[in-house]
Formats: sequence, C-alpha cells, structure tokens
Amino acid sequence: MEMGRKSTKLLLDPINTARPSAYMQLFQKLKSDHEQLKADCDELCDLSIRAAAAFSRRGAKSLLTVLRDRTAALLSELSVHSRWEDETLFPVFTRYYKKTIEPTIQPSLWVLEKDHELALQFFESFLHASYAQLNLLAMDEEAIGPTFFEELKEGCHCLTQGCFILNSHFQMEEELIFPLAEEILTDIDYLFS
Repeated sequence: MEMGRKSTKLLLDPINTARPSAYMQLFQKLKSDHEQLKADCDELCDLSIRAAAAFSRRGAKSLLTVLRDRTAALLSELSVHSRWEDETLFPVFTRYYKKTIEPTIQPSLWVLEKDHELALQFFESFLHASYAQLNLLAMDEEAIGPTFFEELKEGCHCLTQGCFILNSHFQMEEELIFPLAEEILTDIDYLFS
C-alpha cells in the first residue's frame, strides 16, 4: 500500500465486534453489492471490448444481443442497489453524523450521484446505438460495411466508458462510506463493551 493513503478495506467481521448490529448488516450488504456489481461491470467491459473488435455480421449480432441483455440486467441490479442506498443506507449516515459532518457529506454524496448519472447516460447511449445497429442488421444487408463497424466500436466505447465510470463511482463511494462505517461500528463496540 502507498504511504499516506488510507486503506478502503472495511473490516466487517461479526466475530471481531462486541455486538453485531443492523449497522454491520448494512455495511456488509454495501460491500457485497459493490463486489457483485464491480464483477458484473468488469465482465460487461471485457465483452464490450470483444464486441468492438467484431468484424463479421453474425459475430456483431450475437455480441450485441448478449451485451444488450447483460447491460439491461446490470441496470436493473443497479437500480435496486441505488434505491436501497437512497432509502436505507445514506439516511443512516446523514442521521448519525448530522451535527458533525453534514456540511461535508452532502456535497460528496451529490458528486457520487452525478457520477452515477453520467455512467447511466453512457449505458443509455450504448443501448440506443445497439438497438439501431441490431435493426440495421435485421433489415439491410448492404448497410453492413466499414461505417457500421465504426459505429459498433463507438457504441461499445460508450458501454466501456460507463463501466469504467461506474467502477470508479463504487471506489469513491467506498472511500467515503467505509471510514464512516468504521466509526459507527467502533462507537457501537465502545458503547456495548
């Protein structure tokens, strides 16, 4: 680890706490959700890079179909996760730290929200472009030429960028939330020890 950088690993071990709590369950869920979403993003990104290199009609159609399905699945998972964060997790932090850090946590959460929105815009751009490309593949054999494959690369680039931004979003969120979570868990341990 680099000098001067704090670890973002959250030590959520129910055995090493004086009293497992609902807070710990929240933070474990956050960690677990992020691990799954990051793995899904990485897989989607790898597949997107492969699709951008496609050079055949059949390969492009197959990869675009899979990419669209997986992108839709990721967006669905992300929607559920975001709703849980907004309705359950973030209110815990704003209530717990109301007097001490509210002025500083709100702008940080706002920046995280903007990153999230930017990633969604890239995903939507990919879905829009890939829909048009799949329709073109189904209708017009003559339209499949160098321009089509250039547009395929551009659409896949949007998806790849969305994945990079989303993974960065998760990292920044963890760097903000995990130290605060450690404080809450430490306070609970002191209270009950």
